Amino acid sequence: MAKLGRLLSAILISSTLLTVWAMAQTQLTEILDTVANSNGTLFNGTVVITWIGGAGPNGSTVSPLTTTTRIENGALTVLLVPSTTGTNAYYQAVYSSADGTATWTETWNVPPSSVPLTLAQVRASTTQGTGSGNTSSSGNSSGGGTISISDVTNLSADLNAINSSLTSLTVEVNNLSSVMNSGVSLTGVQNQINVLNTAVTNLTSTVAVLNSTVSGLQTTVSGLSSSTSINATFVDAETPQGSVNGTNSTFTLSQAPSPTASLMLYRNGLVQASGIDFTLSGQSITFLSASIPKSGDTLLAFYRAAGTTTSVNFSDSETPSGTINGVNLTFTLAAAPNPTGSLKLFKNGVLLQQGGDYTLSGSTITFKSTAVTPQTGDVLIADYRH
Repeated sequence: MAKLGRLLSAILISSTLLTVWAMAQTQLTEILDTVANSNGTLFNGTVVITWIGGAGPNGSTVSPLTTTTRIENGALTVLLVPSTTGTNAYYQAVYSSADGTATWTETWNVPPSSVPLTLAQVRASTTQGTGSGNTSSSGNSSGGGTISISDVTNLSADLNAINSSLTSLTVEVNNLSSVMNSGVSLTGVQNQINVLNTAVTNLTSTVAVLNSTVSGLQTTVSGLSSSTSINATFVDAETPQGSVNGTNSTFTLSQAPSPTASLMLYRNGLVQASGIDFTLSGQSITFLSASIPKSGDTLLAFYRAAGTTTSVNFSDSETPSGTINGVNLTFTLAAAPNPTGSLKLFKNGVLLQQGGDYTLSGSTITFKSTAVTPQTGDVLIADYRH
């Protein structure tokens, strides 16, 4: 299913970008790689990829395009129009982990290529960070991380016992081979077989102990996947304070994001990149000159701050149930977001505004009109806590 999901994501991205550059007949470049967190564990979550810059290939006029790709167990595959053939163009990639504890931003320069490229071949910069939320136990709360041998009680000793048994088994097999080649009596051969049977019995017992240990580990990991205890306070859908007039570049948050990489800042539904669109110092956001919000723009901030929240459940990249046909206005989530402000609802990768584009009652999403409800072919994705 994960492989099918990655294939569907690649097809969606390809069809969107081909619509923009169909006349230019531009060859798409495939990005194929494995994404890891800064601690070496495989990344699980989403990456939002946005075209930034001026004209596209062959001088075509391009508006910013955004697409969201799901990454499971580190597997990333996506087809993109080359940016190096455009005018001052590049891609902005914003990663958000499924458990909400890791976010970072990268800048990609994608050249034309007939073979798949790795992230190292397209990555121009990265602000990778793992976040500072501490889970209530040593396991990975999303169930997708790597568990080391030392994390499992007696696993190291059991593995050493297996290796010792295998060594003894090899010695006995070699002895049996020597006995058979020397032409000794069948009694000697039978003795060697008895010793070999004893070694196999010991190995079977050791494997049974290891299976029991692994079974207990699986039960523990299953219990970790439902909820996480995090030393943080979540701030959802906050409008930074400051004049939106095309001149003012400084805005203020109610609290200082901790860690700073947890800040997800959206302008008109498009995520902004730290260090590219803005800088953050404590509670103060300063936009760079090319990204200063203009009159009529909307700003929304989601981040974590110092505090305590316990037993937090996350739902990531959920597709609300409901018919996407441009007429249906009502969609249903698997659970009721709690708090309601934690809901981030994306249509084709663009963040929608709660109260402006839709309303939320319990687990029911109701769009304001057919002008904003998803049309046939649109993709609706929800991230929230409950």
